[in-house]
Amino acid sequence: MNIDYLAWHVSHELHTFVRRWSGELKPDNKPEIFCARKDLKDDYFSFSEFEDYMNQCLAGKFVSACPVVFSAGLKENQVAYAYLQAGDFYYLVGPVRFDSKVRLYYHIGEFEIPKSDFNAVFSSEFYFFCSNILLMCNLFRKEILTRDDIVYENCEEQIRDSEIMEEYSALIFERQELEEPHNPYEQEIRELTSIELGDIEMLKKSIGEDYLGKTGVLSKDELRNTKNLGIVVMTLASRAAIRGGLMPEISYSMSDVFIQKIEEMTDIVAIYTAIRQFEMEYAKLVAEIRKQDEKKSKEKQSIWVEASKEYIFKHLHEKIRVQEIADYLHLNSSYLSELFKQQESMTLTDFILQEKVKLTKNLLTYSPYSYIEIATYLGFSSQSHLGKVFKKYTDMTLRQYRERYGREQIQERRKAELISNE
Repeated sequence: MNIDYLAWHVSHELHTFVRRWSGELKPDNKPEIFCARKDLKDDYFSFSEFEDYMNQCLAGKFVSACPVVFSAGLKENQVAYAYLQAGDFYYLVGPVRFDSKVRLYYHIGEFEIPKSDFNAVFSSEFYFFCSNILLMCNLFRKEILTRDDIVYENCEEQIRDSEIMEEYSALIFERQELEEPHNPYEQEIRELTSIELGDIEMLKKSIGEDYLGKTGVLSKDELRNTKNLGIVVMTLASRAAIRGGLMPEISYSMSDVFIQKIEEMTDIVAIYTAIRQFEMEYAKLVAEIRKQDEKKSKEKQSIWVEASKEYIFKHLHEKIRVQEIADYLHLNSSYLSELFKQQESMTLTDFILQEKVKLTKNLLTYSPYSYIEIATYLGFSSQSHLGKVFKKYTDMTLRQYRERYGREQIQERRKAELISNE
């Protein structure tokens, strides 16, 4: 590995000095310096002062597992450095400034940095600084360090496990003494499920449920607590809406707008009202999406039904089986039959036979074909078979229908009527 390039790379990324030396901190160490900037100064404390301070504040317990990030200078113009081990070398990276306030455990040297020199120091995001430091460390490690590791080991305002458990135990004891549990989880599930389903009535009912429990306390300030609750509800509601079919980007953007509105409000009652209103907006959008999906589904189903009819009309003169239609449409025959029945209120077989009967009526009325010829033409196994089907749907035999409605019979009846009228 080209470790010189690594040092130069970090120096260029952070526009600052990278000092490198081998062995532990000792006065006789003479670090190698990597930095291409000519306008940057860093001679406010000596390397021996740095060594004394590090040995003192770390009490000889420095472990290379995590870099040490420390500040230097006066409060109004502080800069920061990182001290770490990477492979066989130790490094001191800095100075840099941070874009936002970062309170660090370790501080060295109460010295003043001239304004011009301070302004020349590169201003970096804390996490960007950490990313470069982690690059140097993790290239030589099996177990990966993260930014959270650096924050936890170096920043003052971190909540320790002992603090969390102490406050948790006290809160549990207080709630048990006062008999003030949270509202049941089942109610929350019903509320979010109603948004996911787009069920507005169900949402109204779940919101209106009454319990002796209380909502969570997320801040000691009542107004801040109400806003925090609103943020939580919007976060959960936005995810429920996504599960219901709302596009993630739309849901996230709505959540951003709703939370910003809540942040601007100062009336606690109005905030609660707004929270419910925003939940309703999510539910309405999901309901509309589900309605559209249902409509599309029906339209798609209608396409299959119409395609089935078209196939039947083209093959009326043949023996038509439901399975043949399903194969033609690449559908399951049971699914096609059920779909057809739902839309047409009759079975697919009934529709086929009714269409054959309609054509039979036409042939009986206007053609000279015999009954057996009509039966053969329409794919029936026999004249008897056609006769049974025809009678089932018309309550007439083939002969009765032709005698009553056949064109020749009609003409003969008209002639007879004319003769009798004379």
